[in-house]
Amino acid sequence: MTGPPGRTALFTNAHVVTMDDAGTEHPGGWLLIGQGRIQAVGVGRPPAADETVDLGGAVVTPGLVNAHHHIYQNLTRTRAQEGTLLEWLQALLPVWAGLDAEAEYAAARAGLAELALSGCTTVFDSHFLFPQRRPGLLDADV
Repeated sequence: MTGPPGRTALFTNAHVVTMDDAGTEHPGGWLLIGQGRIQAVGVGRPPAADETVDLGGAVVTPGLVNAHHHIYQNLTRTRAQEGTLLEWLQALLPVWAGLDAEAEYAAARAGLAELALSGCTTVFDSHFLFPQRRPGLLDADV
């Protein structure tokens, strides 16, 4: 939402999937945001708002949560794809051992952008590689 705090934004022309216990969906629905939170969702006549955005029929869902990810691995995504797990690890562990803060930062920017574009708003990066004499990896990741 744009504008100063206290303003409201109405997102219209959306397929709103609430993910509530009843599985409620609102084809052609709307979503009202105010005070940094969802205030209401529905179909039919929408409430008044300071700003209105037409979503062109997009699907709107709550943000997805990825509870286990290895963001640095996006740098080697296409390597050793046809191997077994052991062959894959043998091929990639030496590459990952060479990670530095610059590579980690690049991986984090690309990986987080991909996650955001797929609807993921929360991620836990299971970063377990800390090559010796390679400081700053976690800082670059964060």
